Amino acid sequence: MIESPDGCGGTNRIGVIDLPSFYATVSLSGNSGHTERSTTADVTRLIKKLEQENVTGLILDLRGNPGGSLEEAIKFTGLFIKDGPVVLTRNSNGRVSVDSDTDSSVLYDGPLVVLFNCFSASASEIVAAALQDYGRALTVGDTSTFGKGTVQNLDPLRPFIWPATASATNDPGTLKITVGKYYRVTGASAQLRGVMPDIILPDTLSCRTDITSERTMENALPWDTIQPVNYNKLNLVQPYLNLLRERSDARVATNQEFVYIRQDIAELQKLQTDKTATLNEREALKEREKIAAQNKARDTERDARKAPDEKIYELTVENCDQPGRPSLPGQTNEVVASGTTNTVTAATGGKTPPPIDPMLDETENILEDYVSLLSKSNILIANHINL
Repeated sequence: MIESPDGCGGTNRIGVIDLPSFYATVSLSGNSGHTERSTTADVTRLIKKLEQENVTGLILDLRGNPGGSLEEAIKFTGLFIKDGPVVLTRNSNGRVSVDSDTDSSVLYDGPLVVLFNCFSASASEIVAAALQDYGRALTVGDTSTFGKGTVQNLDPLRPFIWPATASATNDPGTLKITVGKYYRVTGASAQLRGVMPDIILPDTLSCRTDITSERTMENALPWDTIQPVNYNKLNLVQPYLNLLRERSDARVATNQEFVYIRQDIAELQKLQTDKTATLNEREALKEREKIAAQNKARDTERDARKAPDEKIYELTVENCDQPGRPSLPGQTNEVVASGTTNTVTAATGGKTPPPIDPMLDETENILEDYVSLLSKSNILIANHINL
């Protein structure tokens, strides 16, 4: 939870949920007995805690999320929409099935932003696509997600190997067979193209040719469309999108971290097109010194910056049920994990500051703009009544 001045003498709080995967419910045995864990259950607890702290908006950070349980992706999407179709699946025979959220309750109906990158794949693409198509969430990030819109079955080979006995010591392995494709509720496939965000932020990952994605795989299935399904679109994003883009573009154009990113993109593109390498040791060392000097100059510039006037509270699944919130010693830009001795402080020396994350920082700015526009129009309240 990030707390910052609202410009009117008060404070503004937003929540950021870092979701590394969509894990299915598992049974854990311990001294305390049987405990069920799942993405939807854990995120539900976190959102309830954030709402108790009166956050004005929420960011779902799906960067690097490789996917996981389809069932959890559908349930998770249902936390933010009333009910309706979430994803379509077409098998090899052309038959289309519809997986829907059947729970009419909505856990969180406030301003919502989904942040992703080129490593967001599979189930995370299903969630991002559904929330985007419903007009429920603003999507921000890399030029597109991974683009994995295929369904696989895992078939162990052991039953087909003769003799198939329990005493066999060599495991012949498993075949992963593609048996279908995922489609968005609009009928468009996520395969190959992935999910494209409403607002694109500069990222060196989008320019790297050495990163594997569905588009770089040999014989990848093509992008296509099928018949869309009926769903109730909320239209909470489109009325504000042009203005949000303009404001974000203006900030990104002058933000020093994005200046560095654009420099790195230009240098990376130059290196990737250059098919030669110097064999002159002096020239190679000179290039290394140039890079080292550039990095040192950047670090010096960063150290000279004024620390942001904000406080960061680390709310976790482990501590979100505790009363209140993790206490802060009054320093600016601190992270305190409740129940541990792990404290990260940027305002005082001797300790490691939080990592610089320009994409998340700009996403926070976008969310604050979005919250302001929604509050002025009252459209969110009107949709909440319709729910």
